[in-house]
Amino acid sequence: MQVVYLKNIDGYKRGDVKEVAEGFARNFLLPQQVAALATPDNIKKIKSELGKQDKQKKEVVSGVQKMADKIRYKKIEIKGKANAAGKLYAAISETAIKNELKRLGYNIGAAKIVSSSHLKEAGEYEVKVDFGHSINSNIKVVVKV
Repeated sequence: MQVVYLKNIDGYKRGDVKEVAEGFARNFLLPQQVAALATPDNIKKIKSELGKQDKQKKEVVSGVQKMADKIRYKKIEIKGKANAAGKLYAAISETAIKNELKRLGYNIGAAKIVSSSHLKEAGEYEVKVDFGHSINSNIKVVVKV
């Protein structure tokens, strides 16, 4: 019996058309909606859905890439309170960096801010912004007292 997979399972990807044992299809794949019978209509429907998802993913990646290019090598300044020795009372957090970028008009969404060290002293630091999808951008963070 031929089935088209609706979910990624056991090494088969969504949209794969495979020949499986009739009992396996009737007792497991079909009742759990892991696969559907491989009719021309079902195959066409799955392929069109996969095409739409690929298109949406490309649009999202394109938007993320544009944002990464916009903020690449930007310099932002963040003020913090410090003691007499120049050490900050609290380290500059990822949230503070995101808020400053947002205030400047760069909404980076769910991107992660990765720093090689904690920002606990006044100075200039290079920070990586990881957008996912293997897209990264570096920014400079200037911490002022």
